[in-house]
Amino acid sequence: MHSWQFEIKNDKQTKVVTGDINQLPDQTLMLSLINKDKQDDALQLTFKDTWYASVQLTGGDSIDLSQFMSTGTLSFDIRLDDMHNAALDLKMSCGDDCETSVRLREWALEQDPSQWNRLVIPLNCFTQQDGEFNAVTHPFTLVSGGKGTLSLANIELNKSAEANFNCEDLSEVSTTPAMLNEYWAVNWWLPRHQEKLTQLTPDVELLMIGDSITHGWEDAGKAVWEKEFSNINTINLGFGGDRTENVLWRLEHGAIDNISPKLAVVMIGTNNTGHRLDPPQEIYQGVAAIVSKLNQTLPSTQVVLLSIFPRSEKTTDKLRINNDQTNLLLANLVKHHKVEIIDINHDFLDKNGQLSTSIMPDLLHPNEQGYEIWAQHLQAIFAKYLTAK
Repeated sequence: MHSWQFEIKNDKQTKVVTGDINQLPDQTLMLSLINKDKQDDALQLTFKDTWYASVQLTGGDSIDLSQFMSTGTLSFDIRLDDMHNAALDLKMSCGDDCETSVRLREWALEQDPSQWNRLVIPLNCFTQQDGEFNAVTHPFTLVSGGKGTLSLANIELNKSAEANFNCEDLSEVSTTPAMLNEYWAVNWWLPRHQEKLTQLTPDVELLMIGDSITHGWEDAGKAVWEKEFSNINTINLGFGGDRTENVLWRLEHGAIDNISPKLAVVMIGTNNTGHRLDPPQEIYQGVAAIVSKLNQTLPSTQVVLLSIFPRSEKTTDKLRINNDQTNLLLANLVKHHKVEIIDINHDFLDKNGQLSTSIMPDLLHPNEQGYEIWAQHLQAIFAKYLTAK
């Protein structure tokens, strides 16, 4: 693969590796040659203060890996010099606008940072997501973020080799309860959960359950909530970054114990799309598990499920499409669960279905105006289920 080359990039800048030391202009990412077994036979990647940092093999003619995917491996030597405050994923292109990934953070945290490890990953780990792999343009992309240092050497693709890495079954992730283990969440996620447990009282009327968009009622939407709903005894169980499996973990670890609220409002799933691009059916199964858990543990509580809010500017964006397809499936939950499903997404969009930064500045999270729109719909929901009868 002599025509190929490495490049380093963050979310704003890219640089092709040309010499012994390469650094992005903003100095958040540096790649340098180091010695492993001989002079300059390894790469060291150092990054800081960046949401996205990667080293990628690129630039050559696309390669056909379709015959490699069932029994082949991608292997490399890696030393994790300092990765406790960093993400780590390995990605591979799989066709036009197609990318698959294998999560390595949990594996990395178990390794001795002073030792080189030979990591041999089965290529069939990448085939759990759709892809043809007959025209791979990026066979190796190591992605991180946060702050850290790692070193690489001896990257190989093999048609048949014995692996030493077990990848998780992606078809079960969305329904398997798990704590949120991202580097940017470990310092606050569990403490927030524990704090919420101390707020559980028998007179709680309302639960707001979800991810950062629900969490945002304590931030961008705080003034709106205090103006409109401060009289309602509410526990906000929105946690930034949560996917369906993280909500399930919280519900199974005390978040709804010994209470009997009148209403639980749920919206979850956009991070399943954004973090992993989970197929709509798998997101549906995760949401269904949440609704089922609420019905079982809180049988007298009405559950209202909001369709996943729109994300990305245009209707043709793959993340918007994934959420939209999931929402179509969520409508089926009423057949088997005690739940009302409400879709307010049209009020966030213009007549062409486009999402404006004036409502969601990052095309994902509402600003105060966005929370005002949401609050108008919540008023009707609360009047229906929270008014004394």
